[in-house]
Amino acid sequence: MNEKKIHILSLLAALTSAVIFGMSFMFSKLALEVAQPTVLLAFRFAVAVAAMTLVIAVNALAGKLRGRKLFAFSLRGKPVYKLILLGIVQPVAYFIFENYGILYTSSAVAGTIIAVVPVCCILMDVLVLHEKVTRRQVLCAVGAVGGVALISAGGAVMISALGLLFLLLTMLSDTVYYGISHSAAKVFTPFEMTYVMFLVGMAAFIPAALFQTGGLHSELITVPAQSGQFWLAVVYLGVLSSGVAYGLLNFANSHLTVSESSLFSNVTTVVSVLAGVILLKEPFSLWQILGVAVILVCVFIANVSASSDKK
Repeated sequence: MNEKKIHILSLLAALTSAVIFGMSFMFSKLALEVAQPTVLLAFRFAVAVAAMTLVIAVNALAGKLRGRKLFAFSLRGKPVYKLILLGIVQPVAYFIFENYGILYTSSAVAGTIIAVVPVCCILMDVLVLHEKVTRRQVLCAVGAVGGVALISAGGAVMISALGLLFLLLTMLSDTVYYGISHSAAKVFTPFEMTYVMFLVGMAAFIPAALFQTGGLHSELITVPAQSGQFWLAVVYLGVLSSGVAYGLLNFANSHLTVSESSLFSNVTTVVSVLAGVILLKEPFSLWQILGVAVILVCVFIANVSASSDKK
């Protein structure tokens, strides 16, 4: 497969993951109506690991029956510590910092600050990874932040020093994730990276949930476990938003620069807004319309039109 086709597939993978992530906010909201955040995260990553382990088992069985596996999967002899570090950064640190950041600030402020991640990724590309960054990418990354700010306009503005600190750590975690994932892709497949990431997430959030709730028999665990609404959300978040979306994003990170793939994170904001408007009948203001338009135009100019450079 030539370089141009791989580039286009990588862009589509990044876009698809952003769409899945955008829908995840709605499912998270449904789950959090009946469960604590740590309980949701524990179930989410347990389901993600279970689903991916089943895929690994099927792959191994296919290898025995056909003499050839469906896809490559082997951690033997590889620097797995890099993936453990990746998992600590994302999802563990990211979700902890994001939850507390949102707790101590308004969603308008949180969304705008986290939207700065692509700008930070551009700095990482230039200063750390020494990748080529164009003026167009810089302008579009800054423009996309403006688009998120427009979407957030009119929302309640609440900010504290502690909230700002947590959001800055969230932004740092996401930026470091893109850098480590881009580097690890030289050794690991996207599936290997995603699997270990969620093993780390499961290992962190299950004990946290048990500690916070007081054990498996706590009503904080048994009540959500009996809710169909909760399981619908968990399956979406565990299988699609974790296994599939992060797998696609890790694939995109292995072929795109950090600056290219990270800008798609702002499409997540667009999808979450449109999902709320279409499915939850939430209002759609003029500021949100303008913000959505700005983000989509910036992402298109910075990435999709850039595919012409790959010819």
